[in-house]
Amino acid sequence: MLDRKKFFETYKVQEAFDDSGLSWDTLATIYDDYEERKLDLEKAADELQEIISKEMKFNVHSIHNRCKDPEHLIEKIIRKVGVEKRQKYKKINEDNYLEIVRDLIGFRILTLSKEEWYRVHQFLLGLHKNDQYEIAMAEIPRAYIRYGDRDIFNHTIHKEYTNKGYRSQHYILKYKQYYCEIQVRTIAEEVYGEFDHFVKYPYRENNHFLHRYTSVVAELLNSVDEIISTCFQFGEEGWSDVEKYFKKDSYNNWSRIEKNAQNIFESKIPKVQDGEIDAKDYMNRMFLRKG
Repeated sequence: MLDRKKFFETYKVQEAFDDSGLSWDTLATIYDDYEERKLDLEKAADELQEIISKEMKFNVHSIHNRCKDPEHLIEKIIRKVGVEKRQKYKKINEDNYLEIVRDLIGFRILTLSKEEWYRVHQFLLGLHKNDQYEIAMAEIPRAYIRYGDRDIFNHTIHKEYTNKGYRSQHYILKYKQYYCEIQVRTIAEEVYGEFDHFVKYPYRENNHFLHRYTSVVAELLNSVDEIISTCFQFGEEGWSDVEKYFKKDSYNNWSRIEKNAQNIFESKIPKVQDGEIDAKDYMNRMFLRKG
């Protein structure tokens, strides 16, 4: 059972709920229904991950799934209606929420470089055409990008531009009776997404300090992606060609430095006689640098 008082204390959405016109009894019924289905959703998520892992004939960095927390589901519904004024959520109830909320199951497919997205894109488009599985592409795939980003998508996927730092490709699939959202992004984009979600999303959007510095983080991590992409574009032959420009580079031998530092430290440890440390000798060596 959903505790109303504790819920509003935790999620700070009382004002949004008051503005939404939603019924608390309806939300509580959705919560109870979802709780009963949670194990079945988790089973479906694991099955779909097994299918993806089995059918994917190339390597990605990682694939993982999660099912939405029941309280987070209720918080999302309140926010969608009370804050974002999303019309499709206004008449939500226990009979239709499975159709309306399409990220109850979520997947992340992480890649190392941005260009790897296309192979994953082609794979997901082909997966829903496989008659062996109960998988359907439920919505047009979307790429969320920032203005000024290098366009690696061309006309292959529908693009949505934003002035925020978020970058990712989204796919909505239906597996059996459940919808799931698959997000495809680089490791660097995942770092930004996790950071932004923790410090700003969704109720600190107007905090100017966080807005400024999450934008800085977004640009820094995009630079990381561009460096990685450039290195991969050079390839083995390119790396060999440009290595001549870096032949004069020299690097500290950390193993030797650590060994020398350890020897110096050990030389300063005072000798123990009869189980006692000479306090004067210790002070001279460690603090006064004498002896």
